[in-house]
Amino acid sequence: MQVTHHGLDCWMYNTPELYKLRIDELILPGTHDSGADKKAPNLTLPQEKTQDVPIIEQILAGFRVLDLRVVCSGNAPPGSDGRFQLFHLTSSGRTVGGDVLDQLNNFYDDLDHKATRAKEIIILNFHKFKNFTRATHRELHELIHTKIGQRLIPRNWRKATVEDIWTHRPGRTVVISYNHRVRAKYWKGVEHQWSGKNLNTTSALKTFMDEQSARKKPDFVLRSIQCAKYVLPLHIPDDFSDKIDLWFESRNSDSYIQRFHIINTDWSTRSQIVFNCMHANRLRAKAKSAFLTAA
Repeated sequence: MQVTHHGLDCWMYNTPELYKLRIDELILPGTHDSGADKKAPNLTLPQEKTQDVPIIEQILAGFRVLDLRVVCSGNAPPGSDGRFQLFHLTSSGRTVGGDVLDQLNNFYDDLDHKATRAKEIIILNFHKFKNFTRATHRELHELIHTKIGQRLIPRNWRKATVEDIWTHRPGRTVVISYNHRVRAKYWKGVEHQWSGKNLNTTSALKTFMDEQSARKKPDFVLRSIQCAKYVLPLHIPDDFSDKIDLWFESRNSDSYIQRFHIINTDWSTRSQIVFNCMHANRLRAKAKSAFLTAA
């Protein structure tokens, strides 16, 4: 059953303690295979569907990291909306321009919510590329620059705190994390902690996450845990939201969620992960403040 979220379009604005943390120190809810939603026009096989709602609704529900896998369509001419599409196994019919970048602009420019959404930091994690050449990478860069170039947080600000960005870079709200060699204006691709197995038992996935959580994350690096798996007999993305709510419940500074940074899930809007991340960030910021004071 899908959870109804209220007021989470501006949860970062409503969590002012965040100002103490850098972006890579935040605990952020992310969606796995963000463009493979049930409403996508081209997806018919249940094996390909990982989310209930389109990307804009994921953003409105509070998710702040999007896992984007992009295919360049040779059948679509350069400059057309269908040129860069999102895919899982096949193209979902969702496009980078229309379903991601234009929707982001609509999200930030909504006159009724512009003031509160201005502090929402969103990471676009360009994770996989299919049918790409050096030239088509340049095409995608130009599309990003044309659509949202004025919103980008440059890579050389990765050492800045959220307060620095909110204060000195108003309107800069989007991180482009690009998993391919590019000019330094984009952040390096998110380091994905993935078990390498699509078919996992719940206990095996938890064991893997336990092991990965013991690895210290280097400063200024974006890192995600892939809390997702498939199940037989149809090899479909599993809904284990009850376990996600249990594992990542934020109670205090010793809670399991404090071991992580970006948490990517399937069927993301069915869980309470956004609420738990909100609370966990307050605790992490408080702990950092106490550490700096004592140092």
